[in-house]
Amino acid sequence: MRLQDQMRRMRHEPIREQTEHLNQMLRGHYAYYGIAGNFRALQRVHRAVERYWRKMLSSRSWKGEIWWTKFHQIKARFSLMRPKLYLPYSELHAIAVL
Repeated sequence: MRLQDQMRRMRHEPIREQTEHLNQMLRGHYAYYGIAGNFRALQRVHRAVERYWRKMLSSRSWKGEIWWTKFHQIKARFSLMRPKLYLPYSELHAIAVL
C-alpha cells in the first residue's frame, strides 16, 4: 500500500526520477524480505509494482493508457530493480541454530 501511495504522489515527475525512487524503495524491500524461501513473494511484489507503475503512467494525461508495448520500451530504458536474495540458503543454513 505504501508503494502505491508513493507512486500516486510521484506520477507526474519525470520517468527517470520515478525509477530512481521506485528502485530505492524496492532495494529496501528486497533487503528486508530477501531471505531464502521468499523469492517468489519478491517476484510477485516486483510484478505488482510494474503493473501499478504502468497504471500510474497511464493516468498522467487525458491521452489514454500506455499499452504494454510502449511500457516495455519504457522499462527497457528505465529498468526497475529485479528481486534479489540478500540471505541465500547457504548463509541461512550457516546461521541456523539447531
